[in-house]
Amino acid sequence: MMNRLAACAAAVVCSLSLCGTLSAQPAPFDMSPERPASPQALPRLPRPIPVPPDVSATPGARQEEVPAQVPPAPQQPATDTTQSEPGRRPEPQPAATAPSLAEPADARRYVIPSQTLALSGEYGRRAWAVYLTAEQAQAARSFTLGYKSAIVVAPESSRLELFINNRLIGLENISAPNGTKSIRWSIPPGLLRPGNNDVELVANQRHRTDCDIRSTYDLWTQIDSTQTYLQLAPNLAPVSSAFEAVNALGPDADGRTHFQMVVPSIGPMEELAPLLRLSQGLAIMSGMPNPRFSFQQAMPQQIGAPGQITVAVGTAAELAGVLPALPPGAETGPVSGMTQAPGSAGPVMVISGPTWSAVASAVESFIAPLAHAPTLRRESMSTDRWQRPNAPFVFGGERLGFDRLGIPTVEFSGRRLRTGFDIAVPSDFYAGAYGEAVLLLDAAYSPSVAAGSHIDVYVNGNIASTVPITEEGGGLLRQSPIRMTMRHLRAGINRIEVEAVLLSRADEACAPGSNASTEPRFALFDSSVFAMPGYARIGQTPNLAALSGTGFPYSRQHQPAAFFMDRIDADMLSAAANFLGKAAQVSGAPIAIEPVSAANAAGGRNAIYIGSAGQLPVNVLTQLNLDPDLAAGWNPVNGEGPTTGSTVQSIEAWRGRLQGGFLSQTVTSFRQWLQERLDLSEGALRFLPASETAFQPDADDDLLIAQGPGPNGNGLWTALIAPSPQELRLATAEMARQDVWQQVEGRVFSYARATDTVAVQEARQLSFLPPVDTSLQNYRLIASNWLSSNLLSYALAIVVASCLLGVTTATVLRWLGRRR
Repeated sequence: MMNRLAACAAAVVCSLSLCGTLSAQPAPFDMSPERPASPQALPRLPRPIPVPPDVSATPGARQEEVPAQVPPAPQQPATDTTQSEPGRRPEPQPAATAPSLAEPADARRYVIPSQTLALSGEYGRRAWAVYLTAEQAQAARSFTLGYKSAIVVAPESSRLELFINNRLIGLENISAPNGTKSIRWSIPPGLLRPGNNDVELVANQRHRTDCDIRSTYDLWTQIDSTQTYLQLAPNLAPVSSAFEAVNALGPDADGRTHFQMVVPSIGPMEELAPLLRLSQGLAIMSGMPNPRFSFQQAMPQQIGAPGQITVAVGTAAELAGVLPALPPGAETGPVSGMTQAPGSAGPVMVISGPTWSAVASAVESFIAPLAHAPTLRRESMSTDRWQRPNAPFVFGGERLGFDRLGIPTVEFSGRRLRTGFDIAVPSDFYAGAYGEAVLLLDAAYSPSVAAGSHIDVYVNGNIASTVPITEEGGGLLRQSPIRMTMRHLRAGINRIEVEAVLLSRADEACAPGSNASTEPRFALFDSSVFAMPGYARIGQTPNLAALSGTGFPYSRQHQPAAFFMDRIDADMLSAAANFLGKAAQVSGAPIAIEPVSAANAAGGRNAIYIGSAGQLPVNVLTQLNLDPDLAAGWNPVNGEGPTTGSTVQSIEAWRGRLQGGFLSQTVTSFRQWLQERLDLSEGALRFLPASETAFQPDADDDLLIAQGPGPNGNGLWTALIAPSPQELRLATAEMARQDVWQQVEGRVFSYARATDTVAVQEARQLSFLPPVDTSLQNYRLIASNWLSSNLLSYALAIVVASCLLGVTTATVLRWLGRRR
């Protein structure tokens, strides 16, 4: 009996124990936490959760992402900051978050200010600013980045770092050779702030197998703008301030910024000046490098897409038909503000008033903070929305440290280090033939660096100086001067880059694992200095580089420039806004214009002409040395098939090649030899400038910009011409891209939209404007540069001076002899 009771008690206890065990077991059962983690299985760096790319999505469309299982985030090891900016304290990497099932399109804030952003070489760095409203800064949850890399990039020794406001947010082993890879990092609360936020990407890349210098040119990581954005909380409150809405506009998925201008009454002349003044103010205020304007009379279907703002302009009566509600006071006085589009599609910026005079007053009030006197000296050009910091102006005599120019101290373990900074040059820069700037370099190289290594300096992609490293055993350079020619500087923004090419005997052996070494081989310190000497300053015309660089001469004029369009419609207004908006950005203030109804009403002042080839007067074309039959020989919009003009051009080109025979070919070969061996151009060996020839665009050109003096040399005329108004609108939208705009120079500039190529015709006859600096020192520097540019004149002056000296000396000696 006792045995049976004991057996029953044991059974009850076992049952209770089994039930407790089953109830305590998690569901579903997973043994992964119990498995020991092998060192090989753990990633070398913390890895964020991949986000499946959506390459088929269009900007502004709803995109869905596949949810991912989130494994336990590993503890981040101490970050190796050998090649990062010193003084930064790497923060622990936040755990990656799983993407949501449905992401509203309006929750994306794209951040890449161009269609693509490439980080090339062993060390690549890009920093820029992103403007956020207070609501956006508070609602930011994560940063998504899409990239792809070259197949030769070694993932075990290459990494991509993301910094926001000098704080390390993400760290990624670079490994995306087969397509775009998307990753996401969460943003710590309170990190982002209203206004500008600094974003920086740093790529350190190593080759999989090769160790020579040539292999470093195969390394690249390309950031995809369509898959790189800030993830914001949905249902943000609409921006109530028009100023904040424009500043926080940002780019779209393609790196463009679109201004949709809704003007119900397009046509009257009185509307032209306010509309173009407003367009210029919007381009300056946004600060984005790739603005695009489009005018229309009805409200567009898509409103509130990323990188896009809709601006309704007109009287209260005109806008009443397109907007359900206007800002208070629009019927009684000038107003500017934000309202809601029909059907709650998104916010719309409104500039209105009871009359067009009131609308013009509202425009002037809105852009008033941007206006400044033409004689005001600017200290920098605004570039921080695509390249931080702003480019400082150098007028001569400046000494700028690398820390101010945005170059941090870098300790580098690779074979080729390249980094750079931007400076801005005024429009009257005139020192390309003789001037030299100086880099005072603070650097160090290790004993492993072999003789034959060198440090190169590039200006706008052109080699300007080379300094060899001849001493082995390591060295420390303290304010070591590197002189660089200034012949490649141009008005506006200029890029100066320092490249260290480091050879080592260990690279010849290329032992396995040598590419992954973190032992510093070279150091570039932020105490280095760029010194700009005093240089000659005098304006030259025609000079489209000064227009695209600083907006000259329209940025410095004291009376409005005459502005003529062959007709006022949506296409022509869009083209004019694209051109003037970009010119105003580099000018730093809106350009004053006065619309005229006749092309001959410009008088003796600056003028801007915009129109199709068949509509501009012949006297304007001939004054700018363009072919009077421009419209007859220019290709139509579709660009299909050859034309008579292109055939005639081809025949004349072949006739020019075949004429002259042996003597002509000999002269041509001699000119090429002078250019290649002695760097002497044909223009430098002339006593007098050659005459200008009438320019005829190629058959595939879509846009032509020409500049020249007005009648009797009074004023400066600039003309934008295309085969048709539609092509003018499309071509100017592409011309307003920063990469194309910086190529506008010479006397005539042409652009082919289909091939995205440009052509430039330099001016043969330059005119000089009265210099602002009338000191004797400036005139001496002007003479030095002119003589250096005209070698035959310089040589003739030396011969004449020598003869005069000989004659004078002989005369004096003879006179002294007679007295004795």
